[in-house]
Parts: sequence; structure tokens; C-alpha cells
Amino acid sequence: MAISHHCAPDREKSPAWVGSLAVFDTFRPISEKSAQFPYADPLPIAGSVELDLPVGRLWEIFLDVPGWPSWNPCIWRSRVRGGVLREGATLLWAFNPIERRYLYKLPATAEIVELVECERITWEVRLPGFHALHSYRFAALGEHRCRFGSWEVAEGPAYRALSRFWLAHFRYVCRESLAGARTLSC
Repeated sequence: MAISHHCAPDREKSPAWVGSLAVFDTFRPISEKSAQFPYADPLPIAGSVELDLPVGRLWEIFLDVPGWPSWNPCIWRSRVRGGVLREGATLLWAFNPIERRYLYKLPATAEIVELVECERITWEVRLPGFHALHSYRFAALGEHRCRFGSWEVAEGPAYRALSRFWLAHFRYVCRESLAGARTLSC
């Protein structure tokens, strides 16, 4: 499958061409809504993985939201209201439990607040006493390789009251998302 023009590696902008990828794992989403998001240790929960896959192909797979459960083990069901992943869209999904012995599915609703083709997508969850941002990052490492990353933060009294659960959940989402992405490599 061909890589769109916007997904081709850019030697001037891609972290792979300018040296260390450490910045990739410590990025902050840059939308207006997320620029001032407060957080402190142990947040953010972040990680990344290198894949033998063109970034354009990974982006195409990621845009198929109903297909997420086929490669991401933390997702049970997923869809986008209106069917198109775009800024302002509503993302609806349910997580599998962090351990199989737990008998729950965790539903979630979020607004897409940032979407930059083949680079990043960020969504925001707002509930009474709970506010979270989760971003997935994409970076070309060459014509046939890419880096995929996950980054998540949260705040609010409901988050703080249940922080042990939420931190375990965020670590689970990061770990399983990266493990699932590894299965997509050529």
C-alpha cells in the first residue's frame, strides 16, 4: 500500500533524522486544550516501540477504529460517532479488564482534540472530578520503519481518590497498546 505524501519520512522534522528519540517519549500534546494540562510524577505514563512498518500503513490501521480490538488487547469494542476519526469527533470504546480474572468492561467516551496525520492523535476525557488526556504518537524512522508511542495524564479529585486504579489502568493501556502494535510489523 502506498504511503501518502504527508506520511513520508521528513529528514528535517523526523526525530529519526535529528538524533535521539528521547523527546518522542516525553512530548506534550500541543493543542490549545491540552497545552496547560497540569501533571506531576508518576505521570505521564508513556512508552514507545519501533516497528517494521511504514508510518503511513500504521496510520491507516489506526484510522480503522472498529478494528482496534483486532490488534490492541486492551480494547474490547471501539467506534467513532459519525464513523470518521477527526478533531471534534466523539470516540466511544470499552476496555478489557487489566487482569482477566476481573469481570468488568470499562466504558469510555472522549473528544478528539488533536489529530495530525501520521504524527499524533489526542483525546480528552472529562467526567465530574476526572480529566484525562491520552495521545498516540507516530514517527517515520525511514521508508519502512516507524515508532509508535503512547502518552497519558490525568487530574481531578476522582482521579486522585482512585489513583492506584487509574495508574494501573494507564500502564495496562500503554503496555498492551505497544504490544499490540508489535503484532502489526511486517
